Amino acid sequence: MLKTLNKVQNYLLPSLQGRGWGVGLLLLLLPLCLTSCGDDDDDTIQQPPVPVVTDDTPEYLREGTDVRPTTWSVPDYTLYEHTMSVQVQLGDTLAAYQGTGDMMCATIGGEVRAVSTYHETGGQAYFELVIGGDKVGHQVSLSYYCDRLHRIYTISNWATFTPSAAPTGDDGIYRPMFSEHD
Repeated sequence: MLKTLNKVQNYLLPSLQGRGWGVGLLLLLLPLCLTSCGDDDDDTIQQPPVPVVTDDTPEYLREGTDVRPTTWSVPDYTLYEHTMSVQVQLGDTLAAYQGTGDMMCATIGGEVRAVSTYHETGGQAYFELVIGGDKVGHQVSLSYYCDRLHRIYTISNWATFTPSAAPTGDDGIYRPMFSEHD
């Protein structure tokens, strides 16, 4: 094997003839290491593969025709006397389809009161909503746009608006049931 490496070195790097196979091999591999082992500046979140659709896949997990909502924009919070904050994670079923193009929206009486895009910290994906409101007791609806499935999922009358309070799980994160399978 050493003889073969010396032949490769002498063919590719004739100026290193007689200096041993280690130096030549090092010089051959150095450009490869510098390009493949370099610092990756791509900070995009790696998306998991989308599950395969089969005949058994429920309709709500099949690709739809909804487009990314352009009317969902962050409201002017100075218009509201109170806010209600909630951190939302999707249930396991829809989490398999979530990605950086997703959005979540809270509305009161059909008016957008909060918008969040997909965030990921420490491997945990979530949406942070700060919901603006004037009166305690109004019903809040929650909508989720899934970019991969091109679908909008909505929970009408999801919560009652209460300043500084929001529905949460045991760990302080709310996991909505957009379907009976979540």
